[in-house]
Amino acid sequence: MQQNGAELTAALAPELMGIKNQPAMIKNRALDRSMAYLRETLSVWLAAGNEINYSAQDNDILTAIGYRPDAPSQDDNHEKFTPAQNMIYTRRRAGLAAQ
Repeated sequence: MQQNGAELTAALAPELMGIKNQPAMIKNRALDRSMAYLRETLSVWLAAGNEINYSAQDNDILTAIGYRPDAPSQDDNHEKFTPAQNMIYTRRRAGLAAQ
């Protein structure tokens, strides 16, 4: 976001212009539409066979804070838990993140 935030905001500008001074309901609706545009763009990108990768700097930061575990930790978890257990954990984590 620090590197590409201005470009992303410019792409979403039609939805976000003047949002700062709007009531909360209008802000939420504008943000919802912007997220829908972003979701659609990512879907098209992935459908075209493109991949989404972290930059080296972001990868190091995410690994350091434990959000994205290093490869040995991932391998340990794959050995400890069955695919079904991993799926249950992933769904629970997504549910908590949504709250």
